[in-house]
Amino acid sequence: MKRIFILLNMLPVGFMAQTFTEVPTVMKDIYYGAADVGDMDGDGFTDVVINGAIDADGDGEVDTSFNEIYKSNGTTLVPYADLGVDATHLGDIKFVDFNNDGLMDIISTGLSYNDIVNYKHYRFRNTGTGFVKEADLPGKIYGSLEVFDFNHDGKLDYALNGTQYIDGVGFVHDLDLYQNTGNGFQATNGWMQGTQNSSFKMVDLNNDNLLDMIVMGLDTNYVPLFKSYLNQNGTLVESQSFPAMSSGKLDFADFNGDGFQDIVVSAQDENYSGYLGVLMNDGTGQLTLQQIPTGEMSETSVVTGDLNNDGYYDFIVSGNDEDTEGVVKIFTYNTTDSSFTEIAPTGLNFLGGPGFVNLLDINNDHQLDVLLSGFDWATPGLPSLTKLFKVGSTGTNLKPLPPTNLNFTRTGNRVNFSWSGASDDKTPLNALRYEIKVGSTPGAQDIAKYVVTTPSWFLDLDPSIQNVFWSVKSIDASKTYSEASVENVLAVQNIANLDKEISIYPNPATEKVFIKGEKVSAVEMYSIDGRKLNVTLNNDQSINVSHLPKGAYILQLKIKEQTITKKLIVK
Repeated sequence: MKRIFILLNMLPVGFMAQTFTEVPTVMKDIYYGAADVGDMDGDGFTDVVINGAIDADGDGEVDTSFNEIYKSNGTTLVPYADLGVDATHLGDIKFVDFNNDGLMDIISTGLSYNDIVNYKHYRFRNTGTGFVKEADLPGKIYGSLEVFDFNHDGKLDYALNGTQYIDGVGFVHDLDLYQNTGNGFQATNGWMQGTQNSSFKMVDLNNDNLLDMIVMGLDTNYVPLFKSYLNQNGTLVESQSFPAMSSGKLDFADFNGDGFQDIVVSAQDENYSGYLGVLMNDGTGQLTLQQIPTGEMSETSVVTGDLNNDGYYDFIVSGNDEDTEGVVKIFTYNTTDSSFTEIAPTGLNFLGGPGFVNLLDINNDHQLDVLLSGFDWATPGLPSLTKLFKVGSTGTNLKPLPPTNLNFTRTGNRVNFSWSGASDDKTPLNALRYEIKVGSTPGAQDIAKYVVTTPSWFLDLDPSIQNVFWSVKSIDASKTYSEASVENVLAVQNIANLDKEISIYPNPATEKVFIKGEKVSAVEMYSIDGRKLNVTLNNDQSINVSHLPKGAYILQLKIKEQTITKKLIVK
């Protein structure tokens, strides 16, 4: 097991600085907000959706829940659509393409001023010209919402965490899963232990291509907790318990470029004192929590990204300081001593919580800008503001290069994808993320499209899917995407023709099995439970099997850039 040492650089604030300039917008000033960023229409620019409330009549009192989508025009954010009366605040909101049509839909949860008794949860479908409501369900507040493909079928699922009131039961804190069936969502209430004043993330902590979970907040008894769970064949099993935390946020990034995702937490400990720390990953999914000494902070938000254009992930935190004044802090990762240094942002409004901070590249200059919302505690009337700031950096950041070597294997309905050959001018290879796009026709994404943190993934496909066309983009720490790789194809019809031309004999076999027909360029062998075995393809198109126990095996033969599967019995 690797040992990881993290030093916390205590250089004074102001020793370094990052300068920002406000970008004029017509965004509404949002109270009790949350936001998500994404390219909702595939035009290459990052758009924003905001969940929150506004002072609609200008009397200084917040009175209307209001959720709005803002579209980037390459220079600033402009209003695109709002969600009408079906709006929420004190919750969360996310972009998600839940029908794989290439348009980002929206899921939201929270409280509505139109109905303060019943918390709501909505799904909205993107029509290409606006959004239409598709579901109106019980929701949660004081929590969070995450989108992910838990069962690897290519269809994006989601989970809600937070507080919900149930008639006859009272307030409960459950983490509920909504699994995408392709024709709707199947709800699993109480899927995992839930929390209030919470945050959770679904992330592959041990690089086994299975999504793990880390969660914090107040449990049903209002006792704070902070735990990680590792995914064991589709079941999340508690792995570690950390010092209890609540009333904050989590995010993840591979800070040190070792290929494993670390966690940053900004929250309050069980004594209600502000806590900022990182959990460094040892490579097995075990996390070591290291506190970062800084001034008292509460009601915080945190998000990761490259904030000093050196290619490594940093993070930015917003919230309230010990004097209940708004504060925004940036912490950059130092490659020389594996430390984090607090640097002073200039040009930003120091807005306090509850609010949000997000990072996005508004003008595609490959550098991250800041979207910030929260209370301006220093101004009479204590308004909540929403601001966009462009980073003032003159450095360049090139697009990463896409992977060049795409490979796949297929066993039954499971397709294993892997790739290599990507690179970047600044972000370490191991810290790159990837967008995998999979379709049933060339260039399509009707099977899957989402971001993963490893250079491999797998999908369990519906048996009716005949052809698989897929490509990959690399993503650096500034959230800059490469061009797409050359598309690879698994054409079942072609494989069917090849399959008729290929045979293996003898079958059953005891010593050696021969492959007859087209020349095989590579071979892989798996036990019936999916374990890859060590076998060698001989020059005479044979494979030695005398060392294998009796039983059934799967041979995967690569021929003409296609892979066919044969079942072999060893006796």
